[in-house]
Amino acid sequence: MNQTSYFIFGTLMSLLLISCVKIEPRKVVPMEFQEGQKHFHRVCAICHGADVMGETKAPKLIQEKYFQINFPNRKIKRTILNGSTSGSMPSQKSKVSEEEIKEIIKYIRYAQKEYKVIGEKNVVSKTAKK
Repeated sequence: MNQTSYFIFGTLMSLLLISCVKIEPRKVVPMEFQEGQKHFHRVCAICHGADVMGETKAPKLIQEKYFQINFPNRKIKRTILNGSTSGSMPSQKSKVSEEEIKEIIKYIRYAQKEYKVIGEKNVVSKTAKK
């Protein structure tokens, strides 16, 4: 094998390993959100991070600009199906069903509310100490 062959082989093996990485959730969620959590971590977490925290390539979905008032459920669904308008997120329609998308959205909304409550408690406790 020449250097080019080793390079190609190494690149292909790296891509294979990366594609097999599974991001596991860190948080336990109530039963009604567990299906969405499972599908989110199977399809979305590789870019959006465990528990929608955006630790990798894509943004945290707990940012206010992604809350329902600013980013409605239909827009999340459209983005999952067609990819982002900027082109940074590819379509995921071959990876999820309509029902799975509904569950993913339900899970994202739960995670956002949970984060907002925890975040507000942290702000209150820091303010109370001053």
